[in-house]
Amino acid sequence: MGAISEGAQPDATTGAIAASTSPTAASPAAAESPSATALPDAIEVAAPEDVSSDEFEPQDIDDNASGASTSVTSSIYEHNFEHGRRYHSYKNSRYPIPNDDMEQSREDMKHAMMLELTDGIHFFAPIGDSPQKIIDLGTGTGIWAIEVADQFPSAEVLGIDITPIQPLWVPPNLRFIVDDIQDDWLNGEGFDFVHARQMFPLLTRPNKVLAESFAHLKPGGWFECQELSAIALCDDGTVPADYSLGKFLNLAAQALRKFGSDMQIATKLEEPIKAAGFVNITAKKFKVPVGTWPKDKRLRLVGLYFRHTLEQMLGVFGAKPFAALGMSQVEIEVFLAGVRQDLKNNDYHSYMEYIFWTAQKPG
Repeated sequence: MGAISEGAQPDATTGAIAASTSPTAASPAAAESPSATALPDAIEVAAPEDVSSDEFEPQDIDDNASGASTSVTSSIYEHNFEHGRRYHSYKNSRYPIPNDDMEQSREDMKHAMMLELTDGIHFFAPIGDSPQKIIDLGTGTGIWAIEVADQFPSAEVLGIDITPIQPLWVPPNLRFIVDDIQDDWLNGEGFDFVHARQMFPLLTRPNKVLAESFAHLKPGGWFECQELSAIALCDDGTVPADYSLGKFLNLAAQALRKFGSDMQIATKLEEPIKAAGFVNITAKKFKVPVGTWPKDKRLRLVGLYFRHTLEQMLGVFGAKPFAALGMSQVEIEVFLAGVRQDLKNNDYHSYMEYIFWTAQKPG
């Protein structure tokens, strides 16, 4: 496959660097990345005097940010409430992630983190300057679809999700629909570009989604999914063997298996994508630091965003998923308190991988 090769030079566009350095898994159950994709160089660590306590302004983190939502009477917009969080009820889904304002804020912050990481690039698939049909799977708050619709005003952009939390005021070439991407697709074909971001770790039928993506692309069209590895890594041995974030990720993966999904699928997608019929498969990797320990200021901001989204993620898994493991609320809170403490420890130089998988339907 045409993936990043060892010994490659820095990418002047994105800053991603391929090299032969190997990380140490901070998680005992860490899965190996596909052998054909090299890891970026180790992130340079900041000296204490390099980081000021007021480096990032309060507006860099907005706890109250969320996508706007519409109000209608359809049963599609009904919700369930469990463990103090709100969940969608479309088709009585067992989807374990909330759709409330807090989760929408976390999704939008992940979007800001991704754009900071890629220097404003929304995707890496080479779709050209004038795509005509784009579909965003699991669009969430719709922020990616909105910005891409603005970027390509002549394209018809479709955002699809099982929960209706998208804003009402959108570009005229964009529409949102409520549907399950794991069912048969009935909302168009001949797409130039099928996009998904951080969806596959939550899917119970990833092969079905890949098959539908392939079937509904036009010949020569492109597929891209952007996924976090959900595996805590470290290059310099600063992370202890009992690192609580690594334990959390493994426990979260165990919990999601009870809902039928693989939280750590990001590093395993090469073969399923190939089996679906795609060619020209590539994987572009970025390191996402946990916290503000990197020397590079841009990566410090990325790490700040990421740490904040992880802190919010603890509440997500402290509700329905960990309860499914039979953990009591007291056990959950004690465990998560330790994770929060480790997240704030800049002596632990931990990171995860953000992997951009791109693939093409043969022409």
